Formats: sequence, C-alpha cells, structure tokens
Amino acid sequence: MFERGCVKTGIDALKKAIFDLDVDVLLYVPGYPVTETAQSLGAKAQMAVNEKVALETALGASVTGQRSLVLVKHLGVNLLADPLSISPTHTIGAGLVVLVGEDVGPHGSQIELDVRHYGSLCQIPVLDPSGSKFLYQALVEAYLLSEKIRSPVMVRSTFKLDEGLEEELNLFTANPHRDVSSDGGAFDPSIWDLTARGRHQKRLRDVLPLMIEASDTSSLNFSQKIGDVGIIASGRPARLAVGLEISLLVVGYAHPLPWSRIKRFIESHRKVLVVEEPFPFIESQLRMSKNVCGKLTGHLPFGELNSSHLKRALDHIDQFVEQTYHLQTAQERGSRKICDDCPYCVLYQVIGSFGVSVAGDAGCSIRAVRSPFNVVDVVYGLGSSIGVASGFKEKGIAIIGDYAFIHSGVQGLLNAVFQKRDVLVVLLQNDVAAMTGGQRVSDVVSLLEAIVSPVTMLNLPMSRETIESILKSELISPGVSVVVARGKCPRYL
Repeated sequence: MFERGCVKTGIDALKKAIFDLDVDVLLYVPGYPVTETAQSLGAKAQMAVNEKVALETALGASVTGQRSLVLVKHLGVNLLADPLSISPTHTIGAGLVVLVGEDVGPHGSQIELDVRHYGSLCQIPVLDPSGSKFLYQALVEAYLLSEKIRSPVMVRSTFKLDEGLEEELNLFTANPHRDVSSDGGAFDPSIWDLTARGRHQKRLRDVLPLMIEASDTSSLNFSQKIGDVGIIASGRPARLAVGLEISLLVVGYAHPLPWSRIKRFIESHRKVLVVEEPFPFIESQLRMSKNVCGKLTGHLPFGELNSSHLKRALDHIDQFVEQTYHLQTAQERGSRKICDDCPYCVLYQVIGSFGVSVAGDAGCSIRAVRSPFNVVDVVYGLGSSIGVASGFKEKGIAIIGDYAFIHSGVQGLLNAVFQKRDVLVVLLQNDVAAMTGGQRVSDVVSLLEAIVSPVTMLNLPMSRETIESILKSELISPGVSVVVARGKCPRYL
C-alpha cells in the first residue's frame, strides 16, 4: 500500500501514517470529498454499508487490540454519532481515529456541516491540521492520544488530501526517537464496576485534564508575534494567514481548544481576527471579548474563505462590517443534470406525469429535481426517501438507489410495512454507487422480497406505455408496493 520514499501529497501522508502506526482495520463510506482517498488505500480499505456500521466495526477491532481507522465525509458523522457519543465513557482498546473530510462550499454535498461541534457534543478530541503537510503529524498524535485516554479521536480535514504539498516531506526520519507502536491495549472490563454516571465522572476526572494538556502542548500549534493585530486560525484557512506579516496563532485542536494559548494571544493584541471554515465555531466561544472579530461580526463570510476575504477583513478591522450573502443559483454554478444516456430517463418521465408527491434520494435521483424532468419534490438525505414518502398525505412515490437502500433506506421500508403505510417504492438497481465512484453494490432483490411480496421487476429498457401501466397499477393499490427498475449505468458498464 505504501512505497518507501518522500511524502508528496496528503494521501501519501495518510498511507505513511497507516504503515508506520500499523493500523490493522480500515473502513470507509464513499462520498465527496473522501472517495478518491479511500480508493487509493487499496484492498485493505473496506467499504461499509453505512457510517454507523463502519464505526461499530472499528470499535470491535479496537477492543480486541487492533488499531483502526474510519474515513467518512462530514455528513457521515451524523450517522455514526450514536456509537461515537457512547464510546468515550464506555472506553475502547487500541487506537481508533475517525478521519473526516469536510465539504466546505459545499461542492459535492447537500449542505455544509461543521463536525467540530461533535467534539464538544461527544467529548472527544478533534484535531484540525491546517494542511496535508501536517496530516501525518496529526494522525500520529491522534492514535497515541486515543490509546492514552481510551477513546476515539477525530481528525478533521478541510483541505483536499490529494493536493500536493508545498515541499516534499521525508517523514522516515521525523521524530526518530518517538515510539509510535501500539500498546496492544484491549478493552478493560473493569468499567462495568461503575454505573453510567460513575463512568462519566471518571472521564471528567481522569481524561478531560489529559485532553486539555494534549491540546495546549500539541506540536500542531504555532504562534508568532508581529504587531498589535493578530489572527487565530484553524484548518485550511491557516495557510491563508501564513506570510501576511501579522501576528498568528494556529490552533491544532478544535476540541478542546488550547485555552491558555488563546487567552495569552487575545490579551496581547488590540484586535484578533478568527479565521476558520465553514462556521464560527471558535469565534462563538470567544465572543465575550470585544477584541475578537470574524464571521459573526461580518468581517469574514460564512463558508469557504480565500486570501481576498482576509485582506478585506484586516483592512476594515476597526470598522463595523455588515455581513453579506451571495445566493448562488443552479444556473450560475452550471448544470448537473441526469445523463442523457441514463437508462432511467423514461422512468422519470413517467413518474413526472402522475402528479403525485415524489421523494428522491441523495443519489442520481437528486438531479431529477430540475429540468428537464422536474419530477422529484424533496430530498432529505441518503436513504431517506422511503421514510419521507411514507409520511405523504396520499400514496406517493419514493425513488431510491440500491446503494442508498442498503445504506439506510431498508429501515424506512421496514417501518412502512410495520406501520401499514401507503407508499410506492421505486428502487433503481444499477449495482453500483454511481454518484460516488461506481463502487459495487450487492443484489438487494432477495432482501426486498423478504420484506414485501410480491416485488415487481422492470428490466430496462422498456416501453413508456408498459412502465406507465405497471406503476399506475401499483400506485392505486393500498399499502406498500415495491418496483425494482433494473438498468446499467453507462459510466460503469
């Protein structure tokens, strides 16, 4: 997986860390911006059906003494939050790191999200390296800390891991005397001598001080003093501040923040600009200081930042600035439509002619919300369409891909059957996760037939009249109906 040599990209740094740290179990869920990174890790990296299962598998590996890594996009953290919140007080064994790719923009997701909030919510450390150059260092620190506090640690990336570094790094000689080997720790069952309250108190007493010390003393922190105006920066935006000939504090931890360093920095400057993406996570915790400005004061825009944003903010640091918003339109961004040769085009046309409510999913069907089909009404997330359509006032349609169904849609179907809902499920079976790189998806028909019987099959291409007749018949039938439309995505034949 890793060839000995210089580290030139963030992916190289990740591979190098996995190799040096002897990470045994690699699990991922594809999605922008982590798909290419995950696929570059080779056969050892296994795709999980969803993020919750990925973390649960990693926890099983950890408690039996195996270091593990879970790689997900920002939205995936929502799904794994349940075991993530429980595991710190439950404790783990060997090091477990959740590496999260934030889609700042967003460029390939439905929403922006700031996963730093999960640090304070779940009480886990969140490391926030400023670029690929520091990723190796962050991962080493994360695994060693994870084993010290017996808890998962999150490493957040607001930069693209496939980007080249400013310079080649030869990390084979970096910190040559630092022992990065695993302590082989397995789960300590003595925690069951305590109640849930007792475990929580033990974590506050024993672990929180270690987290605070790790944050304050991290080698990922950097500071310089030049003048009476300074910048506190985190993640990718820290690179925008380097070279501005201004005071700078780069914080390597988003949770807990290195409070003693931040306090000293603010007290020694007349004004401090907080530079972070996408939301004012750090700034909101410093807002009581009249010296602090950033997104909340209108000096910086929400979302993605660039150098011109910093220049404008510094030029107006002593002035009131009104926050402005640019509402990007789909036309301005450029068309993202269903492919002209998609086998499901005729299916979308038929569904659009029925005039019923339609829930789509965060796969290809999300592109059917606009012209030329304008058929999908709502899309709330990956695997959500069946649950959403089950709540329609009258029987409507849920369009869902086979990967979205495996990811979490199956639960919506089970619930619809249990509650005797009226819903027509149209499952697009193309055997791949087409929106995330064409990963193979197992055949779900036997699972569908075990839940709902009968399952109607459409083997595309078929005539519009035939498709219309079948769907109309299912739509007027009470209860849960399932139609599987088989077609091959031309991109992944």
